[in-house]
Amino acid sequence: MREVKKKILPKYFEAVIHDKKKFEIRKDEDNLQKGDVLILKEWDGEKYTGRETSRRIEYVLRNVPEYGLMSGYVIAGW
Repeated sequence: MREVKKKILPKYFEAVIHDKKKFEIRKDEDNLQKGDVLILKEWDGEKYTGRETSRRIEYVLRNVPEYGLMSGYVIAGW
């Protein structure tokens, strides 16, 4: 298990903390794996707001063009 920190814009941060958004689509640059903890730090475009939340990754999808996922991207869900 690893902790991976990522920026997230306020509108998406709100959706995550209210359980309306249960996955992230990201460039596959961190080799995210099931069991990793994704720490989402709210970023307003200029600075961090100080708010953050964490989610344990339950599934990771790669190389699934039939779902419209482009090569080099990953879907990580919790």
